[in-house]
Amino acid sequence: MSNEQLKEKLDTLQCHFTWHLGVTGHAEPTHILQKLAVEIRHTPYQNQAALLGLQAYLYQLKGQNKEALQSLKDAEEHERQDGQQAAAAASLIIYGNYAWIHYLQASYQEAESYLEQIQELCPTPWDARLIPYIQAQKGWSLLAIRARNGERARECFEVALMLEPGNRYFHAGLGVALYSSWSYFWYPDIASKAIIQLERTVLEQPDNYRAKIYLAKLLEQADIERSIGLIEESAEKSSDPDVLKASALFFLRRSTERAIEILQRALQQDPGYHLLHQALAKCYKIQWLNAKKEDKNNILEAAINDLEQTLQKYPDLDLVFVKLQLAEFYGTRDPAQEEKIYKELQERKDTLSPKGHQALSLYWGKFFLYKKKSLNEAKAKFMDGYKIPMLTEERKECARRLTKMAWHCHSEEADAIYRFIQETDRHLPAEFAGTNLD
Repeated sequence: MSNEQLKEKLDTLQCHFTWHLGVTGHAEPTHILQKLAVEIRHTPYQNQAALLGLQAYLYQLKGQNKEALQSLKDAEEHERQDGQQAAAAASLIIYGNYAWIHYLQASYQEAESYLEQIQELCPTPWDARLIPYIQAQKGWSLLAIRARNGERARECFEVALMLEPGNRYFHAGLGVALYSSWSYFWYPDIASKAIIQLERTVLEQPDNYRAKIYLAKLLEQADIERSIGLIEESAEKSSDPDVLKASALFFLRRSTERAIEILQRALQQDPGYHLLHQALAKCYKIQWLNAKKEDKNNILEAAINDLEQTLQKYPDLDLVFVKLQLAEFYGTRDPAQEEKIYKELQERKDTLSPKGHQALSLYWGKFFLYKKKSLNEAKAKFMDGYKIPMLTEERKECARRLTKMAWHCHSEEADAIYRFIQETDRHLPAEFAGTNLD
């Protein structure tokens, strides 16, 4: 068949290359791959083939063809361990990914051969028995990318459960999807639905510590005793670095020493996981801020030494937030050294994730505000951060800073700040609809 006909057939497949997963920019695939490697090793529910297929897709985006094909071979190994319908659905997705990778490498005959295997496995466009498993794999893939995909993932798992209501893995996926949606949008009705699903999951899967951590966060306001119990259990029994990271950040408000101890234990297991280093940098800042005056200098010195060693040891990791925290620590002694890091990051801003770019704008804005006493430059940086359409704490902090500046400005300047915020919000993507941006 012609290349155009081949592309048309590929576009009809159910696989990671056709699911519009929303991976953007140059930095994001690297960040997600690092998170994904941890999730593949530690998640206890039936999603390995989905995550390995996503890994192949991300490697292909980065031009790492050999690694992409190896991920699909690993997915085939996991697929053989699944039940009949789950394995058949996984095979359809794996063959679809193979076809796309070979097509993108201009190996058109190989791509056609995988299309033929798909036709043999599933002669009709949709085999109703496979739909729930395909939807579940799509849902797990969406969740592995970012929290704001929670609503799309929720739809996937709801479809899967309509067709197979008793599947505990689909219920587990729905619980995680609802939690992710709540963590991004903060809707109370989503929280109550997430609690119901996650309570079921922790009962059916007592070793699913990710579910226990999510449930603990949801219960924090309503049942703090149960919440702490779930966190304590997860921190003690889990070896999942993401679970340990979440446990540490929970304890950070109560004991920085306990939080640091948990993170250091997690780093012993997975020293190359960038989010652990990022969380540790945050702990150092809180520890330093809360320290007695006579202890502050020693804590600052130890934190700077540790962060410097981390950056030297792992130059290839996505450690933007570690660099920003180090810059802020430097600034307590030498503001020029702090700004040097901001300028270096700005020079390679095309490699930063949207969240990383927001954070750079926020830190640099605070630098102009407090160290340089330059209100206009600070305002420009906060505006740069707020313009990036990604709902994060960094973006909210930029809004708070701008609003506070408006309070102290002349009426014309204040009006200009408020107009900027209103105009920016007016052009936000649909996903922001209904969120509280005040």
